[in-house]
This record gives sequence, C-alpha cells and structure tokens, in this order.
Amino acid sequence: MGYNIENYRRVRTMLEERRLSAMATADARLAEVHRLSPEVAEIDRALASTGMQLFGEATRGGPDLAARIARVRADHESLRAARADLLTSLGFSADYTDPAYTCKACRDTGFVDAAMCECMRVALVTEGVRSSGLGALIGRQSFENFSLKYYDHDPADRERAAYALARAKEYAESFGPDSGNLLLMGPTGLGKTHLSTAIARTVIERGYDVVYETMQNVLADFEYDRFKSGYGETAQRGERYLACELLILDDLGTEQTNAFVVSTLYHLLNTRLNHGRRTVINTNVSGEELRTRYSDRITSRLLGEYEILLFSGNDIRMQKL
Repeated sequence: MGYNIENYRRVRTMLEERRLSAMATADARLAEVHRLSPEVAEIDRALASTGMQLFGEATRGGPDLAARIARVRADHESLRAARADLLTSLGFSADYTDPAYTCKACRDTGFVDAAMCECMRVALVTEGVRSSGLGALIGRQSFENFSLKYYDHDPADRERAAYALARAKEYAESFGPDSGNLLLMGPTGLGKTHLSTAIARTVIERGYDVVYETMQNVLADFEYDRFKSGYGETAQRGERYLACELLILDDLGTEQTNAFVVSTLYHLLNTRLNHGRRTVINTNVSGEELRTRYSDRITSRLLGEYEILLFSGNDIRMQKL
C-alpha cells in the first residue's frame, strides 16, 4: 500500500508552504512588537538565553543543581508572564507573535512523533479523490446510501443487489495485494456506478492509489500516446491506468469496437493481471456480447480472472422519476 507519489509530494509541498507562511507571519509580527516595545525585545533576549543558562548549570553540577535549575525555569516562566502582560497592554493577544499553524498537532509538518498526522492523511485522501477522476460522484455515492428498495419488485433482483452491495463493501474494506478483480454486469441504471464509486471512496481512504475513468476516456488517452506528434506534451497519459493500485473502468462496451480498441484493452487488462494490479469493471454488456465484441483472449480474462457481480431489475433513474 502506498499513496500516489505525486499526490504525496503535492501534499508535502502544501504543508511546507503553510508552515513557512505561518513562520514568516510570526517573524513579521515579532519585528512589529519589538519596534513598539523595547521592553518586549529585552524580555525576548532574556528568554533566548534560558537554554544556555540551563546548560551552564548542568555543567557546573553540585548538590544544589536541582534547585538552581528550578530557579532558572521559574525566572523563565516569570518573564513569559510579563511578556504576555506587555502584549496585552499593547492591544495584542498573548500569542500574537507565535506561528499560527493550520494544524497545531503537527505544526504543519505532517507528522507527530514520526507518525503521519491526521491532517496529512485527510489531505492525501482529498488529493486521491481529485486525481482519481471521481469528481463530485464521490460526495454523493457511498455504501451507506445505496438503497435496496429499488429492487423490491422482484426477490431475485433484490437478492442479487444485496449480495453485490455486501461483496463490494467487503472488497473495499479488505482491499490489498491479494484482492481479486470485480466485473459488475447488468443493464444500465441499476447501481453499478454507485457501488464502483463507493469502492473507490473506501479504498482511497485506506491509502491506496485509485484511478476511476470511463472506457472511452481511457482509450482516448492511449490513442493520444500512440498517435501524438513529437511536439508538445511528452508524458504518457495511459501510464497511470497501468500503474495505479486499483483501476475502475466504467462503461465498458459503450465504445466503438475496432482493432485498436481490442488491442489496447487486451494490453491494459493483461498488463495489470501480470503485475498483480487490481481492476474493477462496469459493463452493460452481457457475457455473450463480450464474446462477440472482443477477442477470446479478452473474454477469457474477464470471465475467468474476474469475480462477477450481476445486477437485474428496473432502471433506478426511471423509478426516481
């Protein structure tokens, strides 16, 4: 498991910029206070010498060492109290010159005692959502709001949907290197995209790199890589589909099938299988249509290497209308 390296760098940069901004603001405020109050400036010089005083006392040693150190610390606290009173008298808060870090727990470093701070984890999840391609979907679709009431007209439809919900949730919550692949099959409007989004959301929150994209957009990126000229952008757009820890392909079967499509799809699926990278695919196409549209090499991988979750029933969008 590992966060997307570009997202990790982006978050670290963001936190570092926050930290430096807070420190720069504190330095400017300190200079302002020192201009207004020589007394505060004098106290700050005295406070800055506390460390050397403690070191000096420790070096001297002696039976009364503890008492001397206690006096130095008491003097330090007395100076801090006097400083706070002076700042208040000037119309400032007692912590006016302290850096106002966004996260006080880690001081905008991203870590607390070598462990990742919650603020950094949340930022990485946010970046994971942004880079996954989910957009606004992830805010609306989750396991919690996947309703089985739309399948109540037929016990068999409800049973399939209930199993798909339970299995998708289990898959997401236990996702790891040993997870398999999922193929969600059934007519349009039956919740396949909803469950795929919920899977992506949970897997991203657990720290994995997820890419969610429609088959048409994936093909467009691979087509760009194949036919682009030698000018302009040089990065391979299709690489992220091969490298991410979980790829979710939406709407397989809506694309126009030709030799390039079949070749690209085979390369994508086979590469991910060979490297142990997991894939979730949504399709409105039946098993028989898969055989008709794609080569046996692709069909055998989809039907043999993927766990199939079937959906049946009436279009939920139409039911809501």
